[in-house]
Amino acid sequence: MGKTEVVVSMWDWIAVHVWYRPAGVLMLPLLDAAGRHELRLRRRCGAWRYLQLRQPALLMPRARQRLFQWGLRRCARRATVADLLELLDYGWRERLVAGWLIACGSRSELRPRIARDMSDPRSGGFLHPYCVALAGLGTEQDARILSDYLLMSLAPEEDEDERHCQIAAMGALLYLDDSLGTGYAEAILGPDGPWARWPGASGVSLEEARRDAAGLVAFARGADPGFRARLAGDLPKRSGATKD
Repeated sequence: MGKTEVVVSMWDWIAVHVWYRPAGVLMLPLLDAAGRHELRLRRRCGAWRYLQLRQPALLMPRARQRLFQWGLRRCARRATVADLLELLDYGWRERLVAGWLIACGSRSELRPRIARDMSDPRSGGFLHPYCVALAGLGTEQDARILSDYLLMSLAPEEDEDERHCQIAAMGALLYLDDSLGTGYAEAILGPDGPWARWPGASGVSLEEARRDAAGLVAFARGADPGFRARLAGDLPKRSGATKD
């Protein structure tokens, strides 16, 4: 682990155990009114869960995972529209949690904000959480938002940066097409379509991207996402490949 990773890990630990979690209440007297409001909002909406939502929660033992899902879905029901909009305006950690809350609570009131952010190439912010949010909302309107985003972001003149999420968006769109019986991905996946011309498509398994999206939606709905079983199934294959 390099120095940068150590610093990031230390900050994550501090954020979870001092800032977001109950110990953060000790800092309240040191904050101004805006800071106290921000801290209370982050704690109320469970913003500390961002660490687990980066992947660990998807691989938890099922009993522990059910408890985590219960807490996440409870926050999704309790958060107000104003809470979620404010989280989306904070950093990538809060936006990650907000995306999951939208998916878990089927918070369609946030769809216009998601559509606005994904349709504006100049908009700042981390877009990946919107993919699980739209897949979780699960309507044809959400498929259109993903399709429009892909047509824009796969264009040759569009600059590549870390905020984009073409693979996750394609997986979510394929999941929605499969669930709804629609065909929005067909225009993108043609022989000479935007996906084929996009350099990042090389080596991407579309079926795996679709399965990932399906697993994330299952997790948002309180079900077993299946990632532990998939990982266990992949281990023998990797072991065999190593022996060869």
